Amino acid sequence: MKGKTVLLMIVSTLAFAVVNALVKYLEEYGEFQLVFFRCIVSLLISLIQLKALRISVWGNNKLILITRGFAGVLALIMGFALIKNIPLGTAVMLIYLSPIFTALIAVYWLKERVRSIQWFYLLVCVFGVFVLKKGEISLTFEMLLLGFGASSIAGLAYNCVRVCRKTDHPLVVVFYFPLIGAPVAFVLIFLFQEWIWPTTFDWFLIIALGGFTQIAQIALTKALQGDKAANAMVLKYLGVIHAFFIGWFFFDEGITAISAFGVLIILLGIVLFSWKTQQKKDRII
Repeated sequence: MKGKTVLLMIVSTLAFAVVNALVKYLEEYGEFQLVFFRCIVSLLISLIQLKALRISVWGNNKLILITRGFAGVLALIMGFALIKNIPLGTAVMLIYLSPIFTALIAVYWLKERVRSIQWFYLLVCVFGVFVLKKGEISLTFEMLLLGFGASSIAGLAYNCVRVCRKTDHPLVVVFYFPLIGAPVAFVLIFLFQEWIWPTTFDWFLIIALGGFTQIAQIALTKALQGDKAANAMVLKYLGVIHAFFIGWFFFDEGITAISAFGVLIILLGIVLFSWKTQQKKDRII
């Protein structure tokens, strides 16, 4: 795995960790409204950046860009709903199963090859995630469905990013997320939720939510466009560790010995996966 990809994914997971914490803190607002706010801020930042670089906002691979937008906003809504209704670490655990779906979709859609031993290390990461939150309160069937739905649809969105790597600038790919997401979220607010006007302090947090989202999306997009999807996405598991400690430090979610053991398993899986990527003599699937 490329060093630049590793750095970009670390930046992305840290920024997403801040976003998740802000969503948890702003839980009095509906998930549709939070998605709308996030998209509006990201849309404005993207427009400013694209205009400054004199890049066309519409892109080239429009069908895939639009698909990425719809898949991204649907996964985001599901993810925000999880974060609002269950403990942060558990929610992120389910959301960050997306690397599995990303790798599976990439194998069949993008014809990318993943070494057999890498699949094993990927499963080690997944096992570590479940160990991490083994002591958590039992999840309802509905929340489990929501989590698997969010992670699988996110896997589709990430592969759309990969498809656009040779046709569109990373900022254009990022731009289509809020371009599709803002109107979709607005319609859903109108149909299903009551609008709540933010306080002055909450407006500051909402702007921060959009700003950190932009940082996370740009870093993630560049990482995906610069390496194999499975290689880049495995580093998203760092986000589970971030969420675990944020939940403990800010939201009084306890840490047990079993959870700490899960953290070590995840780190072991990530290190082994990244190291094995550099080996050329491994058997290919």
